[in-house]
Amino acid sequence: MWLLTVLLLWDWLLLQVSSRVVMEGEPLALRCHAWKNKQVYNVFYYQNGKVIKSFNRNSDLTIPKTNINHNGIYHCSGMGRNRYTSAGVSVTVKGLQSPTPVWFHFLFYVVVGIMFLVDTVLCVTIWKELKRKKKWNLEIPLDSAHEKKVTSDLQKHRHEKDLKRQEQEEQLQNRVHRQAPQEAKQ
Repeated sequence: MWLLTVLLLWDWLLLQVSSRVVMEGEPLALRCHAWKNKQVYNVFYYQNGKVIKSFNRNSDLTIPKTNINHNGIYHCSGMGRNRYTSAGVSVTVKGLQSPTPVWFHFLFYVVVGIMFLVDTVLCVTIWKELKRKKKWNLEIPLDSAHEKKVTSDLQKHRHEKDLKRQEQEEQLQNRVHRQAPQEAKQ
């Protein structure tokens, strides 16, 4: 039952606690004793440096119902041949957590399930519609010089190449037409 928190061979006085972490409402037992269980007189128990209880002889201190105010560092002091003080022991009291109602968990999972179902149905519907139309690009019309609709950057790039090629062909044809009458005159 006792958890030995500090055991150094050269410490004459030791403080033992039943548990270093306690749930709120549970008891906490403190035991201050001397090396080899020698008799100790004028025993004082401290919490965060303040005296909380004193006894004329060795005696255990029990806090029957702990609460958050019992958090802290405990130590004890007592008289043997001299006045001795134990090392400090940290004790943490954890508060009771109010449980989340079952209906909240149920409602949460139902809402998440409905959102998943709606999302999946929308995704499948959009996928089927796009597959049916065989259009994988979003059609965003961009105006071009020849009133042609361009729907994506790739198509725009191809369209610009086509326009350049057409211009080059027209320039070549113009040269050929200019050269043909000059050759006929010669």
